[in-house]
Amino acid sequence: MLQIFVHAGNFTVFSYGVMTALGFLLAILVPTRLAKNEGLSASKMEGLGLVIVLTAGIGSKLLTALDYPGFYSGGWDHFFFDQMLGKGGVFYGGFLMATSCAFLYCRMVGLPGWQVADCVAPGLALAQGLGRIGCFLAGCCWGTPTHSLLGVTYTSEVAHQLTGVPLNLKIQPTQLYESAVVLLAIPFLMRLRRTKTFQGQVFLAYVTYYAVARFILEFIRDDPRGRYVGNLFSTSQLISLLMLPVASYLLFHFKRRKRQDSVPAIRLIESAQLRRTA
Repeated sequence: MLQIFVHAGNFTVFSYGVMTALGFLLAILVPTRLAKNEGLSASKMEGLGLVIVLTAGIGSKLLTALDYPGFYSGGWDHFFFDQMLGKGGVFYGGFLMATSCAFLYCRMVGLPGWQVADCVAPGLALAQGLGRIGCFLAGCCWGTPTHSLLGVTYTSEVAHQLTGVPLNLKIQPTQLYESAVVLLAIPFLMRLRRTKTFQGQVFLAYVTYYAVARFILEFIRDDPRGRYVGNLFSTSQLISLLMLPVASYLLFHFKRRKRQDSVPAIRLIESAQLRRTA
């Protein structure tokens, strides 16, 4: 695959970094545009985008360091400038930290958190899709051995040195599977934005959808990851199992609250109509 995007002398730009940077850029631009169309402050949304990008990067690396004690080596300067900037991380670590910090930022600057989250969801899916293509180009996050026609074979020593991906072995392109899954969700998310009945519905629907998809895809991933519960589940699967009921509960709770809030308004309308006909 194409691990190196540009190489000139001692200057090297990796394809993974290019795709990740493009994903982060779109994760700022798309939500900002959608929020602006809803009358929200573009400058505050741009600030939110920077918060999300920074905290997502930190959170993904911190969860990696916790999940793989060997990931951290050397002093803190080595961790932040080499390990943090030169390697990938666990998506859910970045998601959890970025989501927490994003809601805090919205509260501080007066943005409606759940409405903003609905604007962020399509951009998040787009960024994830591009990021997973970057994973495929780099060779990380690979799948189990397979005889399927969809299988791919890595032959580059650079890929093996960078990520540890096995060479000359046909494996599942789980990176492309996940990329397809999240990119296919974007039209649905955009349509749901126009038809939603309460704030937060789009974001929570995507969290639910991704939790199910990620849990399933983890079964055919084969790169080294934390394993728990008798070596049955990966870290991301355990987090998916937590995210699914939480997001589902919030969807039910907000929907019920919206229905309850609408009852007095309906009664007022009916009362006014009765007075007019009396």
